[in-house]
Formats: sequence, structure tokens, C-alpha cells
Amino acid sequence: MAEQARTCVITGCNTGIGKETAIGMVKMGYDLVMLVRESEKSDLALEAIRRETEANTVRLCPVDLSCQESIRAVAESLSSELARIDVLINNAGLLKRSRQLSADGIEMTLAANFVAPFLLTNLLLPLLKKGDSSRIVNLSSELYKNGAFAQIESADEVKFNGNKAYADSKLMLMLFTNELARRLRPDGIVANAIHPGVAGTESFREYPKWFNFILNRFIPKPRVAAEPVIRLATDRSLSGTSGTYFYKKVPRETTGLAGDVDLQKEAWSLAAELTGLSVSEAG
Repeated sequence: MAEQARTCVITGCNTGIGKETAIGMVKMGYDLVMLVRESEKSDLALEAIRRETEANTVRLCPVDLSCQESIRAVAESLSSELARIDVLINNAGLLKRSRQLSADGIEMTLAANFVAPFLLTNLLLPLLKKGDSSRIVNLSSELYKNGAFAQIESADEVKFNGNKAYADSKLMLMLFTNELARRLRPDGIVANAIHPGVAGTESFREYPKWFNFILNRFIPKPRVAAEPVIRLATDRSLSGTSGTYFYKKVPRETTGLAGDVDLQKEAWSLAAELTGLSVSEAG
């Protein structure tokens, strides 16, 4: 009997590190599911990935990760169409310079960088549990060290600081990753966070064009930053590593608030409240 194909799901992979990670995962032999916004850019990325990998095992599933209804819809679709998921890479992220609210009334940076990975991951856990030593990879940032536990009700538009909101969201993601790893240990699923390094991506798309032009001249290309992500998702020597933060390819001790077990549990409870996640849905 032929070996069943391994499946990788990646969010936000129509550009930058996510796209290069997607290409690398397909070349590693994974069937790929792209969870991206419905757009011409996404369609072009799909074509580019298929062309570069010469693979027909790449599919696109449109989703708006700032909208919980959309996340639930795509998770339901995948649950009915896939036999299993072996790797989930929560790559999508954003940095907003001005305060905006998601469709669910949550500040947009927090919604996309923390709430979305929490909800999507939990909804896909039944498929991950059917995978082969499944792995969850959350893309974080060194800026988590500057973050504070998110205050959902406090920020108003006048006092909003986009950089602070980004750091807060990455701290919350780190707290979630650590709690997730602990909860999934009996199931043999590993969950880790990684800072892949600063690369020439669209993360700073709301900044002036001159800023991005200068930045992209002096930092690595997305393909370089994708390499440690692919390694974390596939390297057999890391199959038992969970609840670990990687700076590129190097494991680092989780510092500050991110290592607080009580805060990890509190972050989980907050996300469950914000998403209305039922006990049966949560990991």
C-alpha cells in the first residue's frame, strides 16, 4: 500500500516568508493547503508555487483570519475534505499603525496575530491528531519581550501605539504556544514558536514606501528566513521538541512574562472567551 501523503497547512503564504516556506514544504514532499485572503495576489502565488515546485498537490482555501466566522467556515471545510494534517504553520501576521477593529470587535493586530491562530489551531486539532507526529509552528518575534498582557478594553484610538500592540500580540502568541504544547503533550503533537529573522516582507506595508525600500536593501530575502521555519516543521531531530522558542535555528529560553505558567493559562482563557470556543472544541 502506498504511503499516505503528508499534509501541511500554512496561513498567510501568498507572499514573503510564508510563500517561501510553502515552496520549501512542497519540495519536501508535503501536500499544501494555502489559507490566504481571496485576491489576485493569492491566485498568482498559487500559480507561482505550483510552477516552481512542479507539483499539483497545492490548493488554496480563501479565509479572512480577522473574522472568526470565516475561520470556522474554512476549518469546517478542511475537516470534511482532509484525512489529516501533519504540519500547521501559523505564519500570517500584521502590524497596524492605527487602531482598527476586526469584524468581531477585537483590535485588529491582536485578532490576527493571537486570536486567529488560537481559534484555527483548536478547530484543526482533530485533523492534527490523525497526523503522523504532527507539528504546530507559530511565527513569533523577538519583540514579544517588549509585550504586556493584552488589555482588551483599554486602548482607544488616540493612545493607540501600533508597535506596542504588535509586541503585545506576539507575547500573547508565545503564552498560547506554551500552554498549547503542555496540553498536547499526551497526544504526541508538538507546538513551538519561532522568530525566523527580519526579512524583506510585507509586514511593514503600512509604513512609507521609502522605509520599506531602505529596509529591504539591508535585510535578508524571505527565502533565507523561511529556512529555519521549514527545519522546525520537518527536521526529525526536533520531533520531540515542544514548547520551545527558536531564534532562527537556535533554541532560546523563553524569557519574561512568556514563561509565566499562570499567564499562559490566563491567555488561553481569554482567547477561549473571545472566540466562544466550547469545551469540546478546545485542545
